[in-house]
Amino acid sequence: MFKKRILQFIVALVIMGLLKYGYEKIKQFQKAKQHEAYVATLVHTASPQVQILEDIIQVDYLNQTRTLSLYLPKHYHQDTVSYPVFYFLDGQSLFDEKILEGAEWQIDEVLDSIAAAGGPEAIVVGIYSAEDRLTEYKPFLSPHLPKEKVVTGVEHAEWIATDVKQWVDQTYRTKHEVDHTYIGGASLGGLMSYYMITTFPDIYGGAIVFSPSFWVNDKVYELDDQVTDFSSKRIFLNAGEIEKPTVESVEKMYAILKDRGMTNDNLNMDVELDEGHWHMTWRKGFKKAFPWILGNQ
Repeated sequence: MFKKRILQFIVALVIMGLLKYGYEKIKQFQKAKQHEAYVATLVHTASPQVQILEDIIQVDYLNQTRTLSLYLPKHYHQDTVSYPVFYFLDGQSLFDEKILEGAEWQIDEVLDSIAAAGGPEAIVVGIYSAEDRLTEYKPFLSPHLPKEKVVTGVEHAEWIATDVKQWVDQTYRTKHEVDHTYIGGASLGGLMSYYMITTFPDIYGGAIVFSPSFWVNDKVYELDDQVTDFSSKRIFLNAGEIEKPTVESVEKMYAILKDRGMTNDNLNMDVELDEGHWHMTWRKGFKKAFPWILGNQ
């Protein structure tokens, strides 16, 4: 009798486990369907100045191709002007609500409105991220993640600074000099953008560093040693008020760069009130960062 009860108890546990597993699977299915229905309601919001260049460029170190999103100023095809260039990581996040499936950064809307008011214009190149973004957007291993064995941020940064930039400069009318070339990104992309301006100071004259993942490795706080002179650089640091550890890390970096001689003329730190680590923070930040960083054009 005792063994029978034990067996019944085990069977009951198994049934409960299966029911719970089935319930969780149903919930996941329902959420997926709800998200699919939500995405179906979204419309393309990209400006007519935006193009999606699918699999347009080779990533040699990965033996694969990569998609770029491209913004050209409204009169690019009518004029003969050369333009400064912004390179952005997470290129799928910049222009189109439907592609991002949520809050795109509205970079095209900002550039369109500034241009309409007679302000500065630029070419924007968005570099789509790989599926393995967590590996691609880290220039160093993180001691907080002991199971992490490989990161490719060093190779990815070099590919953008050489192959992507060369292709863009050869294909479009660009001001290719360092003072007219900028890099930007958010989260791990923010970490990468800071890494890139300090590792390739002869390529990038400015960086937009949104909610950077400086937590990855404290080596990031030593990267400024690679730059001899910060006086010609322009760096815009941004974070959401709610992401307090990130705000603290940005404040730490701000102090380091101040000690290196950067001033309010070429170093800006912005905290978005009531915002956290998400696209709305970076949408708000870009509206301020773009006109500020092009202030010397």
